[in-house]
Amino acid sequence: MKITALLAILGLACLINTSCHNKNQSIPDPENKAILKVPSEFPSIAKAVENCKDGDWIILAPGIYNEKEIEINKAITISSEWKLTGKESKINETIIDSDDKKLFTISVDGVEISGLKIINGNHSLDILANVSIVHNHFINNLDAISFEEGSGGYVGYNFAENDRDDAIDIDLVVDGNKIKSEILVENNTIVNCNDDGIEIRLFAQPNQNIKYTIRENSIIGSNNAGIQLISYDKYTGKEFFIHHNIIRGCKTALGCMEGAGTREDLSGASKMDEQVCFYNNTIIGNEMGATGGNNIIAFNNIVEGNTLGGFKRFGANSVIINNLFYQNGVDNFIELNDAVVKNGNVFSTDPLIDKNTLELAVNSPCIDAGKDKYELNGIVLFEIASKYIIGSAPDIGAIEYDAANKVLIQKSN
Repeated sequence: MKITALLAILGLACLINTSCHNKNQSIPDPENKAILKVPSEFPSIAKAVENCKDGDWIILAPGIYNEKEIEINKAITISSEWKLTGKESKINETIIDSDDKKLFTISVDGVEISGLKIINGNHSLDILANVSIVHNHFINNLDAISFEEGSGGYVGYNFAENDRDDAIDIDLVVDGNKIKSEILVENNTIVNCNDDGIEIRLFAQPNQNIKYTIRENSIIGSNNAGIQLISYDKYTGKEFFIHHNIIRGCKTALGCMEGAGTREDLSGASKMDEQVCFYNNTIIGNEMGATGGNNIIAFNNIVEGNTLGGFKRFGANSVIINNLFYQNGVDNFIELNDAVVKNGNVFSTDPLIDKNTLELAVNSPCIDAGKDKYELNGIVLFEIASKYIIGSAPDIGAIEYDAANKVLIQKSN
């Protein structure tokens, strides 16, 4: 189902992220940094990049910039006047149209791209280093953000809409020069991607040992997967922590693919052995809730109203515990391996959430009903951070209910 009422979506995003860009309040002091202003001092972004040095900030005045194929090989910040003022309005007033070409190719660590509205690009940000991409609006790009080999870093508080392929395309792989890359993707709102909201290729190299954390995002209306993991059928040592996300109106919320396939067919990934910790998500109104690999640890999720079913083809080392399944078509469990551990799940009980805002009612059975850790054979493998818990235990689903204030909050860093 496509969501076209953007004001409602943005309101939901604010609810999920509580502060809705309140991190603006901690903008770094630009003292001792050169600030290059476009267009008052330099006629174009490209000219400013050419004349800047490591540590400088390039600040764009409001306006429309038609620029493309800019190489960034210095540790700089490119932003709008949002960076100086914290005014959200500056983002939508500062537009870069790259005419179906790459906008920035980033080849050095320490770059920040922030506070910009980036439209009509083709792999608009081509990233080959560890970078920070924050508080941008991406509209009608092919891939808005593309992480390639040797890259990683932070993607937070961005809004992406109507991307012609994926909003965030993550192709992290350790190359000969970089021994490890990690990535944190949080508090982004992704709406109506033609393919996947977030697409991740695992590749086939062994001993990658890269940690992916994908949390507190809202992914709505992707034609294929909200989050897609593409296995190359060889174990890489990568690990995934996917939690406190809302995924709705997609073909599947989580889609695991095998054989390097990218066309979402809901088949699952029978040879994908990487551990995927999938917990405290609200997955509602998709076609399929999730398709799995061999090692999916799924708990504390609300799985509601997914027309083709709940969880499908989770493999032998997977665990499905303490989830709430409600009104999923076909069946809640489809073609699971017989060895999958299935304990403590709740079926046919209404989670009592508002279908628009996803607020838990005061009498929701999800409140304080979650598990705070995952144990295997008496050993605690990981625990839910205390910042996500209000009350005696975590709630089931993506959003904690604050009984004292009678509001829902999504605690952020």
